[in-house]
Amino acid sequence: MNYFEEIKKALLNKGAKGTISNNTEFKAMGLDSLDLMDMIVTLEEKLNISISDDELLEIKKVSDLLEVVEKLTK
Repeated sequence: MNYFEEIKKALLNKGAKGTISNNTEFKAMGLDSLDLMDMIVTLEEKLNISISDDELLEIKKVSDLLEVVEKLTK
């Protein structure tokens, strides 16, 4: 499964604006923290993972989320 594409699709469903790449920060896409949390909960359910609160605090960019998802799905 291509996790980057799954994250990108989830971001677009939440109304993310602009170009989405690994280095894109979530706030640069026009998403607030509630949008981000809702998107992460959707990803958790779809991928059957659970992201800890500590990990959530570290997620600032798409690459941060991708790294956590890849670690949890191994």
